[in-house]
Parts: sequence; structure tokens; C-alpha cells
Amino acid sequence: MQVPLRHSITIAATALLIISSAGCARAQQSGVMLDVGDRAPALSIGTWVKGEPVEAFETGHIYVVEFWATWCAPCLTSMPHLSQIQRELGEQGVTVIGVTSPDPGNTLEAVEEMVAEKGDVMGYTVAWDPERRTSTDWMQAAGQNSIPTSFVVDGEGRIAYIGHPMWLDMPLHALLEGTWNYRTGPAEVAAAEEELMGIYQSAGSDPAGSLAGFLSFEERYPAVAGGMQDMKLQLLLISGEFEAGYALAARMTDEAVEKGDSTVLGMIAWLIVDPRAPFEERDLELALRAAEAAAELTGRDDPDILDTLARVHAAKGDYRTAVSIQTRAVELAAGTRLESNLRATLEEYREHIRG
Repeated sequence: MQVPLRHSITIAATALLIISSAGCARAQQSGVMLDVGDRAPALSIGTWVKGEPVEAFETGHIYVVEFWATWCAPCLTSMPHLSQIQRELGEQGVTVIGVTSPDPGNTLEAVEEMVAEKGDVMGYTVAWDPERRTSTDWMQAAGQNSIPTSFVVDGEGRIAYIGHPMWLDMPLHALLEGTWNYRTGPAEVAAAEEELMGIYQSAGSDPAGSLAGFLSFEERYPAVAGGMQDMKLQLLLISGEFEAGYALAARMTDEAVEKGDSTVLGMIAWLIVDPRAPFEERDLELALRAAEAAAELTGRDDPDILDTLARVHAAKGDYRTAVSIQTRAVELAAGTRLESNLRATLEEYREHIRG
């Protein structure tokens, strides 16, 4: 059964992102010469692809320096969160900078194209490090060997946090409140990571317990949990909390429509209609609204989104509409690795009409 690759956000996928070491591997580095509490190195940037150049770290201002590449799927997944941080904390003196460097799969042209395509999904400063000097001075010096990796620079120009961007809310909010502890703060983030992983690991055997654990986590770490509403939604549904689950899904749909976020819309729609989902109560009208909005936002040219929209119509028993939409999805996916799966799903819908 085809699972839309670009917008299927599962609990398992979320769990892969909550480990600070998870990401796309670079070459292994050894030796740590840059750590929390140290003075942040200067940025050596060749091209400021988006946003105002940051020539130096201003006193009193907080910076997020995040390392990424166009070929790194976890990096792409982190982009909306980084944009949200910039949008919500920018006026409080926070600047997010995404730094990327050349490698066999990453070129300045590819970066410029992605920045143009993503638009507000990359709503922060983007920098090109042509000689990898910034990567060497930051990533290699800190012994980091995977991306995305983020560094937080405090108002005095010191490194306050090093880790996965999913956890940025904890150090950023603490810094803004003046409560960040450079010795215990990173350990608190690590403990929160471990706790969330435990919640994930028990979801299959004890969904209700996992949901209770997540709600407790949300109460103690609201800023972090706020970026994990997809996980909360899935836990609510697999726990049978359908009223609360679909109320959350409706709010997420409204927010995604307002932001023009087709990825979240596609995720919500697919979660509701996924035939493998371990729950029976499905709000098909909400799924249709989310899938239609995602299709419109993508100009009805994204085969993944159309695959989801077709699945919604099939779930509603309208196989003729499903066939029409799925046929278009197959055409758009011609020659890609998606094509065979999409064709199999199309044949499934045709069998229902013939049968």
C-alpha cells in the first residue's frame, strides 16, 4: 500500500527526529574543541542566499546556527520548525541562520532553487559556506557528524546549546527568560529526549499510557510539545480518544490552511484514511477538507498529495473519482520510484468498480 513519502509523518518518523544524533551522516569527526560555554566562532559565508547578512554576533542578540543540506530529509522536516522560531521569537531578538556547504549532492544552484521553492517554509536567513570554513569551525570543532545540527549563540556570543533543532525551544525560551544553565541545561534536554523516546516505544503496546505520558510531557515542556502535535494527534486516535483527536486535527487543518502548509494537510488526511491505521472511527469529511486544501496549494501537481486525495474518495466509496485522481497521480509520477506503487493502488480502485 502506497504511503505518501513527502507528507506521511508517523510516530516512528517523529521518534527518529527526537534523538539529537539522528540525521544525515557526514564524515566522522574526532576531537571536541568547541563546546557549550565556549566563544562562538565567526561565520565565514560566501553568499547570503536569503535574509540580511550577519557579519558579526551582536551583543544582546540570540542566534541559531543550523547546518543542513538539500539532500537531507531530516533537514527538510526541520524547516517549518525553524521558520516558526524565527516568526515567533524574531521580535524578541532571535535570528535563525541555516548554513549549508558544497558536497557531491549539494550545490549553490540547488540551494537557491530550494530556497525559492520553499518560500515561507524557509522563513529565515540562509547562508552558503563555499569553502566549508564555517562547517569546519563549528561542526568539526564540536565533533558533530550528522545534520541537521543546531548551535545556539547567546547574547554574549557564547555557545549555549548544541543539538538537534527539534529541541531548540528549550534553550531558546530559557535564554529569553534568563534561566538557562550552561551546565545542567544540556542534561535536561537529554533527559527530555529520553523521556519522549520512552513514550514512543510504549505506543504500540500501551497507547493510553503513551498518551498520558505525552500529556504530562506537554504540561512540563509546552514549547517543545507544541512542535509535536502530529505525535499527539496520532496518540489520541490510536488510544480511541476520537473527539479530542479530531478536534485537534481540525485545529491543525485550519492552521495549516492559514499558513499554506500542504505537508501538514497531507499528513492529517492520510492519517485519517490510512487503511493500516489501528483505529476504526474516521472523520472522512475532515480528511477530504485537508486533502483538497493540500491539492489546491500544490496546484494539483503533487502525486503524493493526489494519492492521498484519491484514497479519501475511495474511503468514502467514490471509486470513480478516486480512479480519476489516481490516474493523474500516476501520470505525474511517471519514471519515478513512486510510479509502480501508485499504479497498484489505481488498479485496486478499478477492481472495486469492476467488481
